[in-house]
Amino acid sequence: MMKDPEPIAPKKKKRVTISMTKRILIGALFSITVFLTMWFVWSAFEVPSQRAARIFPSPVPKHDLGKALIVYYSAGGNTAEVAQRISAMTGGTLLELKTRKPYPDAPMLYLRAKLYLSGSKYPELETVSLDFSMYDVIFVGSPVWWRTVSLPVLSFLFESDFGGKTVVPFCTQGGRSGEFFQRFAREAGNAKLVGGKEFSRVSSIDPANLDQTISSWLSEVTEEIARQY
Repeated sequence: MMKDPEPIAPKKKKRVTISMTKRILIGALFSITVFLTMWFVWSAFEVPSQRAARIFPSPVPKHDLGKALIVYYSAGGNTAEVAQRISAMTGGTLLELKTRKPYPDAPMLYLRAKLYLSGSKYPELETVSLDFSMYDVIFVGSPVWWRTVSLPVLSFLFESDFGGKTVVPFCTQGGRSGEFFQRFAREAGNAKLVGGKEFSRVSSIDPANLDQTISSWLSEVTEEIARQY
């Protein structure tokens, strides 16, 4: 008589255990990843910072550029400070760009900006009435977001036809300007671009030194415009 086959016992699943050394390595890699991510964000942005207005030296250097308009968007005050100094030195009119829906504070600001930049989704700006024909030169300032032009300024450029006017871009950043000026040039419709300038870590620059830097740059802009005409 044939015996019935003996039942085969199911194989026991091996328990996967993570040694203490592996846990330490995983933790270290995670920490390095977080550090590198924060460094990248810092270098890609004008990091918003709430700070009091600073006192600048007097008298203010003067530069005759005709009738000037200074358009800017500022997330943390750095771009606004440069724009205000340009206005003081040129006698130009200031225009601050504002979005209809305010942006959140960091770090959500960075995440939303990255998402919208990837999809070229620009924010709606508060309505402003502008006649570019009234001005001889138009300055446009922006913080650097993810190594390019900030979304509110991209909105402004997308909606604007400068009608062949002289446009002077400038930016503020905490690390690198990346493709800021290349992107600006692509988006600035019908503009004659001159004298682009980046300002790094504005809040850490002594006011007198910042004024000197801006004044020297404005002298270069004046000479460049004069050569064009």
